[in-house]
Amino acid sequence: MDTLPDSLQLDFLPQITGSFSSPARQNPTSAMIEAAYQHHGIHARYVNCEVPAAGLEAAVRGAQAMGWIGFNCSLPHKQKVIAYLDGLGESAALIGAVNCVVNRGGKWIGENTDGSGFLIALRSVIDPAEKRFVILGAGGAARAIAVELALAGAGSLMLVNRSEERAREIARVITEKTKTRAAATKWTGAYKLPEKTDVLVNAT
Repeated sequence: MDTLPDSLQLDFLPQITGSFSSPARQNPTSAMIEAAYQHHGIHARYVNCEVPAAGLEAAVRGAQAMGWIGFNCSLPHKQKVIAYLDGLGESAALIGAVNCVVNRGGKWIGENTDGSGFLIALRSVIDPAEKRFVILGAGGAARAIAVELALAGAGSLMLVNRSEERAREIARVITEKTKTRAAATKWTGAYKLPEKTDVLVNAT
């Protein structure tokens, strides 16, 4: 009996992706991504997993053993997961946190997409290259945005935060690891934008 062509073969083994977080019950990512898979005709599933901090390594090894093609990481795993990966993408290495892990050639590579969405939206309005930015805040979002702007060739970054030490740490990483000039200042009361600022980013 002739075998059926690929187009008629039954396939009950979808590619598996998912999310590791805790708490996970209120995470709507699975609904969004499964809808996207269906819309684009992608034979894959997305599993939302409750993974406590103590179980993170086992979860990563389990995903690898089951042939997952990747997974997202949310709180409290964005930094701790790095210890169980084979490598990091450029922005994830600079940010020091991972929210997306991809299986590339059998190796787990951590990426960070927190700032890339901002960059895509920004580029629909203005090219960040050589522009002068002021970023309000110094948390995870501010750090991710600062890194993506620097990698996109921003001319300068000023980080403004109530904790000047946190802002200075981001500025130090940007200055040492990229070609973008970065500085930090303490946010006390009303903040006056420096002259010739091109873009103000509220990342508080």
